[in-house]
Amino acid sequence: MKDIWAPFRSKQALLQMGLCALIFVGMAVPFKVMVLVEGLTEVRPVNAVPVVAGLLLGPAGAWGCALGNLVADLFGTFSKASLLGFWANFFAAYLPYKVWHTLRPETKPNVKSGVNILIYLMLSAVSSLIVAVFLTCGLEVWLKMWIPNLFLIIFYNNLGFPIALGLPVFIVLTSDAHQVQPLMPPSRTRAQLLLNRVLLALLTATRAALGLLIVRGTAMSTSPGMCFLGFMYLLSLVLYLLS
Repeated sequence: MKDIWAPFRSKQALLQMGLCALIFVGMAVPFKVMVLVEGLTEVRPVNAVPVVAGLLLGPAGAWGCALGNLVADLFGTFSKASLLGFWANFFAAYLPYKVWHTLRPETKPNVKSGVNILIYLMLSAVSSLIVAVFLTCGLEVWLKMWIPNLFLIIFYNNLGFPIALGLPVFIVLTSDAHQVQPLMPPSRTRAQLLLNRVLLALLTATRAALGLLIVRGTAMSTSPGMCFLGFMYLLSLVLYLLS
C-alpha cells in the first residue's frame, strides 16, 4: 500500500506524474471528436500510455494517467462516469507494473526477449480487460447504464493501441541507446511473492468470468451470480494491490 502513495512524498515522482498527465491530456483531447459511444468514449490512441507509463514509472505513472484522463474529460465528456474513468486508468497503468514484478521479480521491465514480449502483450490484455470490466459493471451498477456492446468497444479500444503504438515506444525507451531506468519496487520475500501470485490468479479468474458473462449479455444488477463474482473480483483486486 505504501508503494501506491509513495509518489506524493517525492518531488521527482510528482514531476513524473505531472509530465505523464500532460502527455495523456495532449494525446486524448484531439481525438474527442472521434466518438465511439456518445458521452463515454472515443477512439483513444492515448490508451497506449498507461501500460508504458506503468511499467516505467510505477505508481507515479498510474496517478498521472488517472489525473490526465480526468482533465481530458473536462474537454466535453466530464460526468459522474469520469470518476470511474479515473480509477479505470489508474488500474490500467498500475496493474501492468504490479503484475510484471509478480511474474518477473528483480527484473527490470523490457522487451529484449521473446518471453518478455509475450509478457508485454499479456499485460496489454490485462490492462484492457480490467478497464472494460470496471467501466461496464461500474456504469451499470452505479449509474444504471447498461450498454451491452460497451465491454467489447472498450476492450478492443484499449488493447490495440498499447500493442500497435505502445510497444514500439517501449522498445525505444528501454533500448541501450536511451537507457531509461524503470522504477523497481522494494524486494519481497518468497512468501510475499507466493501470496501475490495466488491473489493474481484469483483476480485473473474472476475478471475473465465477469468478462465472459458480460459478453453474453448478463447485467450485474439482475444476476446474483454476477454480484458474487463482482464482490470476489473487487476483494481480490484490493488484496492484490495491498499485498
